[in-house]
Amino acid sequence: MTSNGERKVKDLMIPLEDYDSISSNESVRDAYELMTKTGHHAILVIDENNEPIGQLSYRDALIALVPKYTPSERGDSWLTPESFKNYPVFYYDGEFSGQCKAQLKKSVKEVMSLFPVSIDKDATLAEAVHIMVTKNIGRMPVVSDDKFKGMIRLVEIFDEVKKVVLAG
Repeated sequence: MTSNGERKVKDLMIPLEDYDSISSNESVRDAYELMTKTGHHAILVIDENNEPIGQLSYRDALIALVPKYTPSERGDSWLTPESFKNYPVFYYDGEFSGQCKAQLKKSVKEVMSLFPVSIDKDATLAEAVHIMVTKNIGRMPVVSDDKFKGMIRLVEIFDEVKKVVLAG
């Protein structure tokens, strides 16, 4: 803690060794089972060297369900968003279940997302809030000397907000 009592990102982060993770080569089914068991909304994805390379979150799983004939956030449709607005979107009964089952055949690396940004462990919580709100992210890596140290999540920051507000 700093002399003014303000906590830093490092005070609220979840250390890397305490954050649930899965290999990028594992199946999406294995990832879903881990998320169900732990109750977490996201898990860390690691490479063959046990280095963090991204995350698999509820949002990533839902983005992967978007049919490939519709434009998605990741831009993986054969139609551009401009040309697509002239075409109707058709969804058929059973499509959701079919897409869910098709996902089970994928590896985690096919569904995961990369981290758009990271933050230094000594950064202020105000900086973390600003980044997370402007980037619309719920968690981000905490680094020190270009080494991944842990994760900071909005939930821990909001718990700190409650402490500060209710103590005042």
